[in-house]
Amino acid sequence: MKTECIYVDENHQERILYIDELVTVEYANDEIHYMNNNSRLFREVRRASREHRLFCTCGCRSNLQLVAGDKSITTRRFFRNYMDYANANCCYDESPMTQKSKILLRAWLNQTLQRRLLNDIPIAEINKGNRKYELTYYAQEYDFGLVYANEAKNIPFEKIQELDEYKEMHILYLSDIHNLLQSGQLPVHQIDMQDKQGYCLFLKISDPEKETYQFSDAALVCMYYIRENLDSGVWIGLPVLEDNIIAFSISPQGILYYKNEPVDTYRDAVKEQYITQVRARLQEEANRRAVNLIPEIQPGPSERGDFAEPHHTASTMAELPTAGCRDQNALKYAVKRIIEKRLEKYSDILLDVDIDWLEETTIEGIRCIVIDLDNIDEKNAAVLSQMQLYTGAHKSITRTGRQILFKGYA
Repeated sequence: MKTECIYVDENHQERILYIDELVTVEYANDEIHYMNNNSRLFREVRRASREHRLFCTCGCRSNLQLVAGDKSITTRRFFRNYMDYANANCCYDESPMTQKSKILLRAWLNQTLQRRLLNDIPIAEINKGNRKYELTYYAQEYDFGLVYANEAKNIPFEKIQELDEYKEMHILYLSDIHNLLQSGQLPVHQIDMQDKQGYCLFLKISDPEKETYQFSDAALVCMYYIRENLDSGVWIGLPVLEDNIIAFSISPQGILYYKNEPVDTYRDAVKEQYITQVRARLQEEANRRAVNLIPEIQPGPSERGDFAEPHHTASTMAELPTAGCRDQNALKYAVKRIIEKRLEKYSDILLDVDIDWLEETTIEGIRCIVIDLDNIDEKNAAVLSQMQLYTGAHKSITRTGRQILFKGYA
């Protein structure tokens, strides 16, 4: 089953056709009704289906047929291979989960935006340029796009970087719930999505095999990932929100809301609570270490049994890092992560970057990180020299001689 096909019209012109173009979506309470719109296009596509002018989009050129009967308004519409082509070499098929996810997402966006939606729009059609990446749905009047993938890894770093160039456009990234991790090594693509929109968003679909489509079948789950010790340790997933999809909405400014409050507000509250707890724990641990470092106090020479007043020195008390030191470490750890994920992504190299390799400097008032390959052992310097460079509107990774400069990551 598929939600798209190649449609060849009577003039032998080809284009991608989506099932959404042939049906009208109506809502009756919680239920989504799919009704044939009986338009001229619908009648022509039905005729094209009978005349074998619908083809698979994967390139196998298998003929497809339109399945859109008139008897039921709750049964999904789709394209499928003709029975004669059931064993064709077709490598493309959409699972019931993918189909249901896309349809429920589109129905939700239709309801919350009340604007015409375009499907799978190449970025080149919105902004001039040679851009290959697509938006799953795009509302032109709001300049709002949604990027959805069943597998989060199918929203790659390059795609997020490419779309990040369009600062005015509001883009929401989400993937299926099976990509959610509670803790551990967070995949690079999910780190990138959180860096872009401030949190990770997941779509949770119940019973994808069910014939009828209902809003109650879909929920959005919002997670915020943070290091266990803020700037070190494994990633910890903090649950922010989880509710039925209709409890969420998109503002005219393209901001995701939950019950009339920006999702960012809930994220900030959860994040701040965790940071407060971690800082309290780290302070308690520091205090315990400080107590253990104080030498045992011996009684004075008098027979009163009084203890001498302890003499505190800098060497006997554990100190927490200053705010400036924490900021510096945060920048270094951010660049450390960027180096590691770029080496893994583009060169299949796993490297544990030592932050002592990173030196902070200031260029034109901007905090930057410099790596001098001459100050690193030959083996690791050779690995770092393989890292792919990057130049964007606000961030860049450039190399001059034996120095690599990271700018705009503070």
